[in-house]
Amino acid sequence: MVLTMAAVADHKGIALSRLVVSVEGRTEFGGRQATTRFVSRLDLGDGLTPREQRILVNSARQCEVHKMLRGEIEFEEYLEGMEGPARPA
Repeated sequence: MVLTMAAVADHKGIALSRLVVSVEGRTEFGGRQATTRFVSRLDLGDGLTPREQRILVNSARQCEVHKMLRGEIEFEEYLEGMEGPARPA
Protein backbone atom coordinates (compact mmCIF):
# COMPACT_ATOMS: atom_id res chain seq x y z
CA MET A 1 0.00 0.00 0.00
CA VAL A 2 2.73 2.47 0.98
CA LEU A 3 4.80 1.71 -2.11
CA THR A 4 1.78 2.15 -4.37
CA MET A 5 0.85 5.45 -2.73
CA ALA A 6 4.42 6.74 -2.92
CA ALA A 7 4.68 5.78 -6.61
CA VAL A 8 1.38 7.49 -7.43
CA ALA A 9 2.39 10.61 -5.49
CA ASP A 10 5.69 10.74 -7.39
CA HIS A 11 4.01 10.16 -10.75
CA LYS A 12 1.35 12.83 -10.12
CA GLY A 13 3.78 15.33 -8.59
CA ILE A 14 2.10 15.23 -5.17
CA ALA A 15 4.53 16.41 -2.48
CA LEU A 16 4.19 14.28 0.65
CA SER A 17 5.32 15.63 4.02
CA ARG A 18 4.60 12.24 5.59
CA LEU A 19 3.36 8.81 4.53
CA VAL A 20 2.70 6.42 7.40
CA VAL A 21 0.32 3.48 7.26
CA SER A 22 -0.63 1.11 10.05
CA VAL A 23 -2.78 -1.96 9.43
CA GLU A 24 -4.54 -4.03 12.07
CA GLY A 25 -6.08 -7.40 11.28
CA ARG A 26 -9.19 -8.48 13.18
CA THR A 27 -10.66 -11.96 12.83
CA GLU A 28 -14.11 -12.89 14.08
CA PHE A 29 -15.07 -16.55 14.37
CA GLY A 30 -18.60 -17.88 14.09
CA GLY A 31 -18.80 -21.66 14.10
CA ARG A 32 -16.68 -22.95 11.22
CA GLN A 33 -16.64 -19.55 9.51
CA ALA A 34 -14.18 -16.74 10.06
CA THR A 35 -14.27 -13.16 8.82
CA THR A 36 -11.07 -11.13 8.77
CA ARG A 37 -11.18 -7.35 8.51
CA PHE A 38 -8.12 -5.21 7.92
CA VAL A 39 -8.32 -1.71 9.36
CA SER A 40 -5.86 0.75 7.80
CA ARG A 41 -4.94 4.13 9.23
CA LEU A 42 -3.28 6.50 6.77
CA ASP A 43 -1.25 9.53 7.83
CA LEU A 44 -0.53 11.67 4.78
CA GLY A 45 0.82 14.65 6.68
CA ASP A 46 -0.24 18.24 6.07
CA GLY A 47 -0.66 20.38 3.00
CA LEU A 48 -2.54 18.04 0.65
CA THR A 49 -5.65 19.19 -1.13
CA PRO A 50 -8.82 17.09 -0.78
CA ARG A 51 -8.30 15.97 -4.40
CA GLU A 52 -4.72 14.82 -3.67
CA GLN A 53 -5.94 12.95 -0.58
CA ARG A 54 -8.62 11.18 -2.66
CA ILE A 55 -6.08 10.22 -5.34
CA LEU A 56 -3.77 8.66 -2.74
CA VAL A 57 -6.53 6.88 -0.80
CA ASN A 58 -7.94 5.46 -4.04
CA SER A 59 -4.47 4.26 -5.05
CA ALA A 60 -4.17 2.49 -1.68
CA ARG A 61 -7.45 0.70 -2.36
CA GLN A 62 -6.15 -0.47 -5.74
CA CYS A 63 -2.77 -1.79 -4.57
CA GLU A 64 -1.81 -5.37 -5.46
CA VAL A 65 -2.16 -6.62 -1.87
CA HIS A 66 -5.73 -5.33 -1.70
CA LYS A 67 -6.50 -7.06 -4.99
CA MET A 68 -5.15 -10.37 -3.66
CA LEU A 69 -7.03 -10.19 -0.37
CA ARG A 70 -10.33 -9.06 -1.88
CA GLY A 71 -12.68 -11.92 -2.58
CA GLU A 72 -12.39 -15.58 -1.67
CA ILE A 73 -9.12 -17.09 -0.45
CA GLU A 74 -8.38 -20.80 -0.46
CA PHE A 75 -5.56 -22.78 1.12
CA GLU A 76 -4.03 -26.03 -0.11
CA GLU A 77 -1.44 -27.99 1.84
CA TYR A 78 0.93 -30.45 0.17
CA LEU A 79 3.10 -33.07 1.84
CA GLU A 80 6.54 -33.42 0.32
CA GLY A 81 6.84 -36.63 -1.68
CA MET A 82 3.06 -37.04 -2.09
CA GLU A 83 0.99 -36.12 -5.13
CA GLY A 84 -2.05 -33.89 -4.69
CA PRO A 85 -3.24 -31.93 -1.69
CA ALA A 86 -2.99 -33.41 1.80
CA ARG A 87 -6.33 -34.84 2.89
CA PRO A 88 -7.60 -35.05 6.45
CA ALA A 89 -7.74 -38.55 7.92
